[in-house]
Amino acid sequence: MNAQTNIIVIEGRLTSKPLLKRTKSGKSVCRFTISNNRYYFQNKNIIDDVSFFKIAAWGALAERSAETLSKGSLVLVSGTLSSKSIAGSNEQRDDVKITAANIKFLSRRNATSQPCN
Repeated sequence: MNAQTNIIVIEGRLTSKPLLKRTKSGKSVCRFTISNNRYYFQNKNIIDDVSFFKIAAWGALAERSAETLSKGSLVLVSGTLSSKSIAGSNEQRDDVKITAANIKFLSRRNATSQPCN
């Protein structure tokens, strides 16, 4: 069986304060959402297309992320992308998440660039 590559790199701003929790086994997980803006032209108008991505960081990266990041922080996240289908009342949707392997802290208001890991 051949392994396939699953790598995503995305830049965005945190939409809220990161949430740090511990699993029953004691492992740290930090969850947050980032927004990513894409601009393009349509009929001579600039269109701002915003996408939102759920991020989960585990272990030491989770701890550092919770300590370092805040709402509005600009980050560059690299990791793996996963999705699962969720059946709801009268509809089915895909839940897409990114599991972070690295998080580069690009800016917080009046701060310098530094990696979280």
